[in-house]
Amino acid sequence: MITARKIKLTITENREEGYNFIHNELREQNQALNMAMSHLYFNYVAREKIKLADETHKIKLAEDQGYLDQKYRELKEAKTDKRKQNIRKSIQAAKKRLETLRKTENKQVAEKFKEIIAASEKTNLRDFITDSFNLTSDTKDRLTQKVSADFKNDIADVLRGERTLRRYKKSNPLYIRGRNLTFYTEGGEYYIKWMKSIVFKCVLGVKKQNSLELQKTLDKVIKGKYKVRDSSIEFKKNSLILNLTLNIPVCNSFDKVEGRVVGVDLGMKIPAYVTLNDSDYIRRAIGSIDDFLKVRTQMQSRRRNLQRALKSTKGGKGREKKLKALNQFEVKEKNFAKTYNNFISSNIVKFASDNKAKQINMEFLSLSETQNKSVLRNWSYYQLQQMIKYKANRVGIKVKYVDPYHTSQICSKCGHYEEGQREKQEVFVCKNPECEDFNIEVNADYNASRNIAKSNKYITKKEESEYYKIN
Repeated sequence: MITARKIKLTITENREEGYNFIHNELREQNQALNMAMSHLYFNYVAREKIKLADETHKIKLAEDQGYLDQKYRELKEAKTDKRKQNIRKSIQAAKKRLETLRKTENKQVAEKFKEIIAASEKTNLRDFITDSFNLTSDTKDRLTQKVSADFKNDIADVLRGERTLRRYKKSNPLYIRGRNLTFYTEGGEYYIKWMKSIVFKCVLGVKKQNSLELQKTLDKVIKGKYKVRDSSIEFKKNSLILNLTLNIPVCNSFDKVEGRVVGVDLGMKIPAYVTLNDSDYIRRAIGSIDDFLKVRTQMQSRRRNLQRALKSTKGGKGREKKLKALNQFEVKEKNFAKTYNNFISSNIVKFASDNKAKQINMEFLSLSETQNKSVLRNWSYYQLQQMIKYKANRVGIKVKYVDPYHTSQICSKCGHYEEGQREKQEVFVCKNPECEDFNIEVNADYNASRNIAKSNKYITKKEESEYYKIN
């Protein structure tokens, strides 16, 4: 599993030389990225124009050849001398047109373009970067990989006019090879040796929890348990940050019960309710929607007040300060939602691993459905899904999405469906006289979670849902 960690760095020796090297490399890299992208685009457009010219030329040749063949057939079938004479004249004119077309200027231009492209492509992208920029060998390798991948992803959208050719900003991080990072400890501190004899000291911060987590991660890197992949370095608020990419092996150490599935229901009262498909008493309610919404709505209210205040401020330092505060609130909101998603996802995966489940089932909800649930509207459901998925994959648990149609309105005991069984938001009552839970009030989130756990109606897009098929 590929994951990333952010580590604050400082250079221990020859600080000025080290920082100057990084700044110069960043500046050169930015220019190289943009020129390399233009280089690929020019070659692609020229090749496409040549291909189009060749195809058009071939079509015209085929049409004229077809016309000539038709005239030859007509000549054989002609019965009068006058008719034959007219056809022969047409054949002579068609032959001249065909001969002229074979020597057309468009073809000559295409041949010249081919020569230009052939000469250009003799210098591949890696060599082009080498000839034009003074960068280290590993940076050139990473640039070649990065630009080639970005161009391949973007070119279709560029040609459709849905986006412009990608331009790389000056704030783009410096791409580095993982093989050039050597981690070690000395005197209780963590260090990273890089190229040009530059040594970074890892600043793990003052927050104990974050510091301990990073220490454990770095210890595993040093012991070889985690493999360092190609990463990047950037400056943020005058701090040097390493975006460390790691390949963490999937842990399948715990025994799993065959066929055991965890169902996850995202509710209105309880953020996440989890149960098992093969047990009706093992369950857990995760989080408190009241606490979450209280903090989130307070932040949103303060943001709205600031926005109203900005309307009456024309300009000057007052407006600038309020805009800065507004941006800070936006960042705080995102961070709070992300932290809450981390809390929810970690507990869901922990519940699954503690109960030796092989799989986690979740409802497949598109954006429109998430907007109708206040709890989902106030945090990123997609982000939560991704967190659950990568944390589950890390411990060898599969994640699948099921059709959400009627999951909250069917009895998890007998499978009976009838309108009005969910009498209140938090209460479900089965109205099937033959059911064990007949007329017994059951927690609605628990009931929905059990239905999700038991469901085998797996879907990958909303059009596969029964709701969309019926309506």
